[in-house]
Amino acid sequence: MNSLSQLSPFCFTEKVLLGSKGSSVVLSPGDAETNITSITWKHGDRFVAVWAGEKTEFFFRCNDGCSLKTETGELTINDVKMEDSGEYTPEINGKILSALKLQVLSPVPKPNITHDCDPEKTKCTLTCSFDRTDDLGDVEVFWILDDRREKGTELQITKDTKEETFICSLKNPVSSENSTELKNPLFSGGVTSLFYLLILLVIPLIGVGVFLIFHFKSKKTFSFFPVQLKEQICVNYLSIFHSF
Repeated sequence: MNSLSQLSPFCFTEKVLLGSKGSSVVLSPGDAETNITSITWKHGDRFVAVWAGEKTEFFFRCNDGCSLKTETGELTINDVKMEDSGEYTPEINGKILSALKLQVLSPVPKPNITHDCDPEKTKCTLTCSFDRTDDLGDVEVFWILDDRREKGTELQITKDTKEETFICSLKNPVSSENSTELKNPLFSGGVTSLFYLLILLVIPLIGVGVFLIFHFKSKKTFSFFPVQLKEQICVNYLSIFHSF
């Protein structure tokens, strides 16, 4: 694609928040009270943010890179890291609310396509390669063909395969990435190249022929050429044209 486009850097699934490594995520306490007088957030059993009507105090991970919206109780963590994963519990006006689980995942890398063909060039196996690591989470691998998609890391093609190009795509809950387009290795392209070469050679010759015909039909122009020279020009032109 390659660049398919990047997905949202964070998304809620019930009480689980999925965050993309390096992005910012917002932890919301949900339906908090209208008149908020105190807020605390815990990561596991550690306080990371405390507000009691004056200046907000941040601890541990939130010493650098967190902000608290006191009107709503929302905690923003910037540039999230893998170690930020875990359970976060908000407490508003002394009332403990439902915990949120944050799972940080790395964006998928750009995949690479390799191919292995038989000596006769009748079939090939295309393989979508990438570094699979635990921090990617569940990765979906599929192939983008002309008018369809196929799942899997490998794709079998033969001489009967009609698609001219192939793209491998990766997708996890927070991102997606496409490989560089691969041209069908079983398409030699020889006939097509020869066709275009002949076209490029023949069109100028046709142009020359049309020019000569129009000018030689003019008595004034034609009279300047001796008969033998005129005949030789025509013979040369026809011999070149018929050679193609």
